[in-house]
Amino acid sequence: MAGQHGPVYEHTDYPLRKHLVEAHEKVWERIAGPGPFWTGAERIEMVAESRAATCCHLCEARRQELSPYAINGAHESETGLDEVIVDMIHRIRSDPGRITRSMFDVVMKAGISPERYIEIVSVVNSSVIVDTLHAAVGLPLAALPDPKSGEPTGQPPANVTDEGAWVPIAVGNERPGLINGLSNNREPNIARAMGLVPSAVELFFTAFRPHYALQNIPLDLQQSQAEFIASRVSALNQCFY
Repeated sequence: MAGQHGPVYEHTDYPLRKHLVEAHEKVWERIAGPGPFWTGAERIEMVAESRAATCCHLCEARRQELSPYAINGAHESETGLDEVIVDMIHRIRSDPGRITRSMFDVVMKAGISPERYIEIVSVVNSSVIVDTLHAAVGLPLAALPDPKSGEPTGQPPANVTDEGAWVPIAVGNERPGLINGLSNNREPNIARAMGLVPSAVELFFTAFRPHYALQNIPLDLQQSQAEFIASRVSALNQCFY
């Protein structure tokens, strides 16, 4: 049954908030276009690999092991992406709580720059937000958009500092209003960690922002109740950020 929403949510009449639907439509459109370091076609392949990870036998076997690095093998891949990128995406999607520096080091040794790494993380995690909402309301996953043509756009070099994180932290690249209620001097670490690629930050928070607010929650809930629900869901999902 066709719904009242755009193509990402065309098969439901579920009363999703308008600004949430619009945000997810925008995310889908942006993923289809070239980013600073990857083409639109490659970015769409990243989403396809993220979906493939949910039924990958190697990923499932790894989840059963004490260490996710105890088993080697081939992923059930659906794209032509490099096997190092495929493994990275499958780990992000299937077992994010046990990603270690060793995985990051493998990616870097394969010649993938921190900026390219950050763009992959942003595309994958943004698409997961869209996909999990579909699952939550009982919808089939949205069809992948057709990739837009064009080469990666590139970006100006950032002023960075080393704060002991896996990637350099961008300096003087404040992004106000990412989350309602946060001022620049309280920018969340997830934004700072991806700050090396500003468009990656914007993509992720475009997908994430409608789902979580620190004030003016558009529901009949008190702030404390919303925080309790968010904390409980995070615990159940083993997300301890």
